[in-house]
Amino acid sequence: MYPVLLSRLIVTLMLCSVFLQGCHSSLQVTPGRAVLKHENSLRTGGCEQANNQVLVSDVQTSASPDVQDSGPMTAVPAAPPSVAATTVQLASASPIHHFAVKPDAAPSRRQALSTETELEETDAKPAARPIAQVVELPLASCLTLPSALPFPVPVPVFGAKEWRRYFGEVGEEPSLPSDIDEILGNPCPFWPDRAVRDTHLLVLIPSTVDGRAFNLNFLGDLIQTPRVGGRVTQYFLYDDEVQRSLGDVYSSSPYWVLLTRDVLPGSRSKPYAAQRALVAAQAAYIACPPYEIPHVLEAATAILSHHVRSGNRLYEGGEDELPSTSTRCTELLGGAAGNQSPVTVGHFCSRGLVFLNGFDDDMEFGISCLRKFGTRNYRSSALLHSFGAEEWSRYFGEVEAAPPLPEHIVDTLNSPCPFWTRKAVKDTHLLVLIPSTVAGKPFSLNLLGELIERPKGGGHSTKYRCYSTAVQAVLGAHSPERSYWVLLTRDVLEGSRRRNHAAQQALVAARAVAVGLPYTLPSVLEAATAILSYYVLSGEYLYVDAPLTYTRCQELVNDKHPVIVGGFSSEGLDVRDCYDSNYNFSGVGGLRKF
Repeated sequence: MYPVLLSRLIVTLMLCSVFLQGCHSSLQVTPGRAVLKHENSLRTGGCEQANNQVLVSDVQTSASPDVQDSGPMTAVPAAPPSVAATTVQLASASPIHHFAVKPDAAPSRRQALSTETELEETDAKPAARPIAQVVELPLASCLTLPSALPFPVPVPVFGAKEWRRYFGEVGEEPSLPSDIDEILGNPCPFWPDRAVRDTHLLVLIPSTVDGRAFNLNFLGDLIQTPRVGGRVTQYFLYDDEVQRSLGDVYSSSPYWVLLTRDVLPGSRSKPYAAQRALVAAQAAYIACPPYEIPHVLEAATAILSHHVRSGNRLYEGGEDELPSTSTRCTELLGGAAGNQSPVTVGHFCSRGLVFLNGFDDDMEFGISCLRKFGTRNYRSSALLHSFGAEEWSRYFGEVEAAPPLPEHIVDTLNSPCPFWTRKAVKDTHLLVLIPSTVAGKPFSLNLLGELIERPKGGGHSTKYRCYSTAVQAVLGAHSPERSYWVLLTRDVLEGSRRRNHAAQQALVAARAVAVGLPYTLPSVLEAATAILSYYVLSGEYLYVDAPLTYTRCQELVNDKHPVIVGGFSSEGLDVRDCYDSNYNFSGVGGLRKF
């Protein structure tokens, strides 16, 4: 590796010397670096003044966003031996920029936004033996080069890569706007002497982290045990009403927010109505998406993720006095006096972040604002694995006339399971919308078989492993007259195996009476839809082939053979008829219809 790098460096220096012929330059070599000093760099005649433009083959910028234009920049640490990179430093009275010369292509937008994280990772590594010299060149040189390299200053971004590094997997991150570079480079509307990238945080709000719904309660756990050297913190004060009303809320889809690093100028110590008007007035001058007041989860996530990575506290407060910097949020909750007031987030000190509710408008709270990129859809974490109209649209197509979620469904999902003790319904059941149409077509077993082979939106694909001709002929085209919700058990009921169809029907009826809930056997379309939609969403098999598990359904084929659904594996799902005598592996699931 070292001979190759040395050769590359020699070639680079030779090219530089060719460009500099006639410029009366002198070369001074020191043990740590080679310094190329220009004399009469602004002379005319032999060469012309360069326009601070540099062309370096395959160059990646790594300028720090915190460096002032008037001061020198700290040299980039030597890369470890495993990284094939040469560091080139351009130095003069003009700003000094650093370039990491790499054999691969120029950085993408996402890589540019992650530069700050990469620099932090480099700083954390032990120093390695230098693999390249440092060359200093004045930007105002006599070189006239054919093109210029942009100098994007990275905004503090916390995306999927950073979530993975500090907390866990969040899946694929949604795309940022195509003009995100322009957005970040524009003058800030609140601090016009600075760019947006210097006054905002760009943060991904995930839907899940390691498969768990991401919400305020979960965020409080994550920040206490970050991975890979992340800075530890906690919730110092987590208001009981905030926790009860908002702690379990998550977004069913991930999205980005661009949040101001501080409350808006002139927003402190004003009534909430005046603060809302301040944000609304600014929103009128910003292209879509406009600025808006942050939600509690968004403000807390941006503030805390920045601290975990950098150790810096934004929205900071003193140790004992009332919050010196907090932002009011969009959520209104009832206070001790019964009146509603906005939740505030801030007062971030060494003891942690503070969430308050129920304070009067004369408190010294300001307000921040953000722009949202993507779709926000907050709901209870109990609905994490439900499959409703939003999921149908995301993976398969629009469904018509979808009924709303059943009343008190969250309470139902959080209630104790009537069949498996010490578990909640949300852990033992699937909540699924059975639509009447999908993308304008009548929904049926036949259409379901087509949809699951080509899901959209990153859904997991599968197929029918066995779809018997008898079932297809009798039931394949049957479609519901209206859309409705079902709640199906994730496994066959205990004690339901090794029974014939009539005995299983009697067992479910008896269990329904015992628990006081209207459970029945599922129809074949209901069972197949619930099992397959959950797989498309999560990639997890239910009613599996090891141990071999099927549920018998309500329908009979040829008036004597019950239809069974299950045996699900990487080869697909079985939907077929079965002789009633072959009941050793066939149990029965329990279903409620709404």
